[in-house]
Amino acid sequence: MANYKNPELTIHERITDLMARMTLEEKVGQVNQHLYGWKTYAKLDNTFELTDYLKDHVALGGGLGALYGLFRADPWSQVNEKNGVPAEDSWRLANKIQHYVITHSRLSIPVLFAEECPHGHQGLGSVSYPTNIGKGNSFNRALIEETSRNMAEELAMKGVHLALVSSLDLSRDPRWGRTEECYGEDPYLAAAFNHSIVKGFQQDLITDAQDFVHQTVGEINRQPSQIGVVLKHCIAQGDAIGGHNSGAVSIGERDFMELYYPLLKSTKNAVGVMAAYNDLDGVPCHSNHYLLETLLRKEIGYQGIVMADGTALDRLNSIYGSDELSAKNALFAGVDLSLWDQTYLSIVSGVEQNIIPMELLDKAVYRVLSIKFLLGLFENPYVEAPSQATLEKIKTYPLDNKKMALESITLLKNNGILPLKDEAKKIAVIGPNADAIYNQLGDYTAPQTEKMQQQTIFRELIKAFPTSSVEYALGCEIRNLANQESHIQAAVELAAKSDLIILVLGGSSARNFNMEFLSNGAVSSKGVNMDSGENVDLSSLALGGKQMDLFTELQTLNKPIVTVLIQGRPHDIETVCMNSDAVLTAWYPGQEGGSAIAALLTGEESPSGKLSLSYPRNSGQLPVYYYQRDIAMKEDYYDLKGSPLLPFGFGQTYTRFEYQKITVNNSNLTKNDLENGQHLHLTVSIKNTGSYDAKETILLFVKLAGGSVIQRKKILRGFEKYYFKKGEAQDIDFYLSYEDLCYYDADQRFKLAESFTILMDCLQEPFSFHSSTN
Repeated sequence: MANYKNPELTIHERITDLMARMTLEEKVGQVNQHLYGWKTYAKLDNTFELTDYLKDHVALGGGLGALYGLFRADPWSQVNEKNGVPAEDSWRLANKIQHYVITHSRLSIPVLFAEECPHGHQGLGSVSYPTNIGKGNSFNRALIEETSRNMAEELAMKGVHLALVSSLDLSRDPRWGRTEECYGEDPYLAAAFNHSIVKGFQQDLITDAQDFVHQTVGEINRQPSQIGVVLKHCIAQGDAIGGHNSGAVSIGERDFMELYYPLLKSTKNAVGVMAAYNDLDGVPCHSNHYLLETLLRKEIGYQGIVMADGTALDRLNSIYGSDELSAKNALFAGVDLSLWDQTYLSIVSGVEQNIIPMELLDKAVYRVLSIKFLLGLFENPYVEAPSQATLEKIKTYPLDNKKMALESITLLKNNGILPLKDEAKKIAVIGPNADAIYNQLGDYTAPQTEKMQQQTIFRELIKAFPTSSVEYALGCEIRNLANQESHIQAAVELAAKSDLIILVLGGSSARNFNMEFLSNGAVSSKGVNMDSGENVDLSSLALGGKQMDLFTELQTLNKPIVTVLIQGRPHDIETVCMNSDAVLTAWYPGQEGGSAIAALLTGEESPSGKLSLSYPRNSGQLPVYYYQRDIAMKEDYYDLKGSPLLPFGFGQTYTRFEYQKITVNNSNLTKNDLENGQHLHLTVSIKNTGSYDAKETILLFVKLAGGSVIQRKKILRGFEKYYFKKGEAQDIDFYLSYEDLCYYDADQRFKLAESFTILMDCLQEPFSFHSSTN
């Protein structure tokens, strides 16, 4: 038996033996993820046939490194319920392709199946959760981990090995169309969620204990439900100048090290990260050796693979002038696995011409093979048919989905009108997002079943108000300006004979099958009512189309208005907030969003979301993220306030929480204590003094002092979410580490603050160290 087939040997020993047997072409085959997965099969009645598109490529590289999007279904792939793979049949197709690849690989090397999972698997019959911008408002680590575990189990049932999850981008300029994919503007929050995501998908697949390649597959003992997660995008994509997708990033070293380096560290135990399209100070992330090799691998100790973004490697040609030189620089930077590009297909030519050193290719091949061994694919390449217990468990996932939707929705204003009572009223539900399921789901969403398409906000409100008359009018479209007057008139007529208006405004990332797309899946044609999503950036945050005209007309009726915002980015809502009786932002709340909104409006549940970004008044004041440097300057403009409309962490509920005191439990802590691993222990006392049971998100900020740089106004360093019964008081503990209290000084070193102030709601507590190690 060849050593690479011997499970008693370590992964390193097995890879070393396997690579010694591989040809140049076979090695290049392992670093290529060139195919669009949905083109590798044809559906014939209830069976699947493999295409020559797949077979020819397997022959080219003597196997496959990875296959992306086998189960993808959406307008770009042109896959729907008629020609796509039903969830219950996915495992059969995965096994069929896996068998073909293994039997047509001279060394029987299995393939990795990678699937997009932006807010749930982008496949038929999958659970679609709220998009990240809403999840960020939940501030709930446990729920992030729980829903990640659900996604992993769903993917595992289908035969998927790698889940591609957006989690590394920060919403620093909400004009960017991919704002919906960010958890918010805060790096501490995003890093904390990364740990929850990795734990949810992978459990303890990779740990800090040792390099996994020095273990055996048996020692790792990967279970079928442990799915490798590929976190994206690495890094700073949300900092593009002007909010342009894939645009240039101009960010200083200090901001990078204080904001993005902690995010990099949070990827340490992930199976993969995906490089970002953007540059950092002129150096593309896909050819940035310092970013991927020096910081990520050497300093942080990252053990996984780096995957390219779609066709991103081909963009390097404009710098290096040829595919071979582009491939060389990407390999040198540490990009291990391609995605749809031509560049890595040129590696054979590059090696033969002595342009690409073999050792660069070998590093990438080693890493890709290490993940295949880590996941146990050489011993167990096939997935078993899902058990009845698994199928029954997946039916419970919508319950967690609704929990996430409930905690993602944030109450921005309430003059006392909420919660609403079912009192045989006439309710007018109006707006472009009131009865449109795809508008609730965000970009990169699979086709929905007929049953799921009925779960709109309007239809769920009918259920929530059984004794009332609930009627609907479109009012206007999201962006379309043509022929909207009749829609507005019909809405006004309905509202005039109603007691209450529930107005559902906002934006939409909904694609349709008539749109045109770029080779990386981004929209290239301008959908008249799609104003958010990848490659859909805005210059203005104003609500689109005739939405404000509709609002103005309804306002003149002097009827109570409850406004619900369905949106992938913050829109300009100052006038809406001023003239509505209540305002909720639900972001893109997912399949269960309509039910969650109804539960919150009726008081069945109390709102608990808090803004994970600073809500701007309009685009003219950007940026407004809260952790800017505390520099002496005039904040206001001549014609506009400089402060955001609503601050980071803002969110109302139906009760009241009183923050009573902060206690420092170990006030004699020294710098030396912190440097040796001790933590500053804080306790905050909070009481629910209102009339409703509710959850409260407790946010802890610090304002650092000292050093030779201008410190930030404040920065988040802790958050917890707790449930309080009415009248209940609780003491909540926080622990601050050495890293939590550090800043990046003028000499390019992290240093502990000389003193700092703890900020929590309306409380603050100064703290100075009693001794110094300096």
